[in-house]
Amino acid sequence: MKKIFETLDKWLDYLNMTVMTVMMALATIVAFINVVLRYVFNSSLVWAGELTSYLFIWSALFGAAYGFKIGLHIGVTAVIQSLKPKIAKVVLTISLIVIFIYLCLLVKWGYDFVIFNYELEQVSIDLHLPFWIIYLCVPITMSIAAYQVLLKIIATLKIPADKFSYDMIMKEQH
Repeated sequence: MKKIFETLDKWLDYLNMTVMTVMMALATIVAFINVVLRYVFNSSLVWAGELTSYLFIWSALFGAAYGFKIGLHIGVTAVIQSLKPKIAKVVLTISLIVIFIYLCLLVKWGYDFVIFNYELEQVSIDLHLPFWIIYLCVPITMSIAAYQVLLKIIATLKIPADKFSYDMIMKEQH
């Protein structure tokens, strides 16, 4: 079972990093080309602004999902690190559970929003992309983030309270 989670974790890391990098690179290239076209040739790609926005959003959300894995988002570090190990473990566990519930609600909301837009059959103005495809990034990335937080909850619960430290859970190698 551990091997399955390790494989899934590696695959999700690869997915997050690839999507985040490719989307950011494409957004930068499209924006750069459009700026050159506008200022050098007095012309532009009408769809470039819309595409750049969507690519940045996808990049940011996949980056956010990856941030949950490496402990970039979950705050109150100074407070938790100042507590005794047993209390710190309880506080971090509660914090992670609240975050997990919130992320699960975002997955549900994102899924409902995708279905809603699928049924409406609306498309973006310039790209003529169905909005449900654009909004797919929300349930996908929030699912990945929720999975990463769930792994942190499990890891927190496995560590004996007297040996617990914040860094053992949150400062994962990346």
